[in-house]
Parts: sequence; structure tokens; C-alpha cells
Amino acid sequence: MKIEQSEIKDLKAVITLTIEPADYQEEVTKQLKQVRQKAQMPGFRPGMVPAGLVKKMYGKGVLADVLNKLVGENLQKHIEENKLAILGDPLPNKEQGNIDLDNAETFTFAFDIAVAPEFDAKLNGKNKINEYTIEVTDEMVQKQVEAYANRFGEYTPEDKEKGIKAEVKPAAIDGELFAKVFGDKAPKDEKEFRARIKEDIERSMAEESKYRFGLDVKDAIMKKMEKVAFPEDFLKRWVIETNEKMTQEDLEKDFPKMLDELKWHLAKDQLMKEYKIDVQKEDVEAYAKEIAKMQFMQYGLMHVEEEYLTNYANEFLKNEDHLRGIVERVVENKINEAIKGIAKIEPKKISHEEFGKLFK
Repeated sequence: MKIEQSEIKDLKAVITLTIEPADYQEEVTKQLKQVRQKAQMPGFRPGMVPAGLVKKMYGKGVLADVLNKLVGENLQKHIEENKLAILGDPLPNKEQGNIDLDNAETFTFAFDIAVAPEFDAKLNGKNKINEYTIEVTDEMVQKQVEAYANRFGEYTPEDKEKGIKAEVKPAAIDGELFAKVFGDKAPKDEKEFRARIKEDIERSMAEESKYRFGLDVKDAIMKKMEKVAFPEDFLKRWVIETNEKMTQEDLEKDFPKMLDELKWHLAKDQLMKEYKIDVQKEDVEAYAKEIAKMQFMQYGLMHVEEEYLTNYANEFLKNEDHLRGIVERVVENKINEAIKGIAKIEPKKISHEEFGKLFK
């Protein structure tokens, strides 16, 4: 088999495979024999259908299967051996004519490919990134205390002119409430209760700050990718040809976002190699538990037993989309931690209100 590749120009090239009879004939003969052994046809005993008739009936299909396998395996082998960082998948060259399986003996297949551009997504000491500490005020603690008192309060009916309305009588700020909120490890008095609530809010704010830091890291990396050129014509063709429901109108609308996602994906791959980042099963499970913990906290369950968190996380990870998303977040978190030792990180205290404005 002869494989040739054109010069890479504008990040695109053509790979041509020429397949001779010597490359495929033995396998075709072998498969036709197997077909003959299983073939059943009126007038012939099983396995005794004439070879010529079997070839006439099944030869073209068998040849097509063998050629398809040869092309796929050798195309992939060429890409791997030449360490081509291709984008998308190889696409049949439009100038290639129809393959004549009836008469030809030598077959030529040509494929268009696109390769990733060279780029440097790494940050350095010149990149300034803020790391926020969100201040937790007494007012925030008081609002949470009131929220707990209302959540565990008593509902009593109140007469109104147009009906009966449920009214909440807040729970007393005492040991009974402390136990309902914190379980077996309940605070001994109100001062400790408020201190524990403040700690919980600080942990929650730390997660919000961590999320903001990740966004700012991504922004800094993506700025380095802004002027990196991509073979957009090839990528658009690949999207259209591999997505039956994609229209040209939808493609033009969605392509900028697709291109940004591709840039981010390539940047992360480069940084994982640069910082020697590896994701272990334990990392994924730990992050899934953190997600579970945050979801429970949204419902006011601040201290869920470890067993419940583990079971919830395990169920969550059974969904492939959830698993894929968590792996991506773990990778990004590890990249963010590595960036802290490389970029210029500026600690900054900020109110929760001002922090919220950063997202507008």
C-alpha cells in the first residue's frame, strides 16, 4: 500500500492511499470462503454453493468492507506515526471520483485533514489575576439565622377576609433549633451557633471565589488564543458533514462558540502536559461529593452524613454526561491550582455585593 501526504498548507493537507490487489485480495478470498460456508441457496446443500456464484452475489460487498477496514486502519496509523494533531476527522477529498468496485483493481482514496495550529497557552508572572476573599458580615449571619428559624418554625393558620393564609411562627433560637440545623454536633449556645453559621457561609463564599478565579484564569488563557488562526473552512465543513441536523444558518450562528470551545479544549490539553496534570478516580469521586454537599446546602442541609454524600455522588457519576463534566472541572481546578504558582496572584477582599457585580 502506498500512502502519500501533501505539504501542510494553511493547516490543511491531503492524505492519499493507493491500494493494490496484493493489499486486499487474500483477505477478500478468506472472507468469501467464510460466506460460502454459511450461504444457503435453493438447489444447493449448505456450504456447497459454487464459489463463482458466491463471489457474484457477495463479492462487491465483501470487497467494500475489506477496503473500508484497510483505509481506516492505515489512515489512523499514518496519523499516529507522523504525530499529526488533527482537528475533527479526515474527510473524503471532494475531487476524488467514485470508486469503481466492479471493474477497478487498484483503488485510490484521498482524505482532507486539518491540523491544530501552534500556540502557547501558558501564563507567566506578567499575567495578573485577582483572588477574592468575600467578606462575611454580621448581617449575612443574621439573615441565615432568621432563615433557619423560619424553616424550622411552626405553621399556623391566619384568618383573612378572602380565606385562610398560612403564617410562620419562627422557631426560638435555642438548643432545639441548633440540633435541627447541625444534628449530633450541635453548638452549645447562640454565640457558637452564629460562629458555626459564619464558618459555613465562609466556606460557601470560598467556593464562589474559587469559581470566579477559574473564570479569570480562563479569560487570561483565552486572550492568548485570540489571534491563533484555525482552518475555519475545514471545521465548518466537518461540522456540517458529521451533524445531519445542523443547518448552514445554525452553523454560522453557533460557530464562534464552537471555535472558542475548541480553543479552550486545546489549551487545556497543552497545560495538562505542561503541568503534568493527571486525574485519578479519587479526584473525581471527591469532587462529586463536593457537588452533592453544595446541592444539599441549597436546601438548607448544611451537615449531611458522609454515607449519604458518598451514595449520592456514586449515583451521580453513573450518568456519563455528569461524569464527563466532573472530569472537566477536576482538570480545570488542577490547572487553576498550578496557575497560582506561576501567574501574579493578587489577593483582594471584597463585599458580597461587589463580588456579585463582577458577573454582570
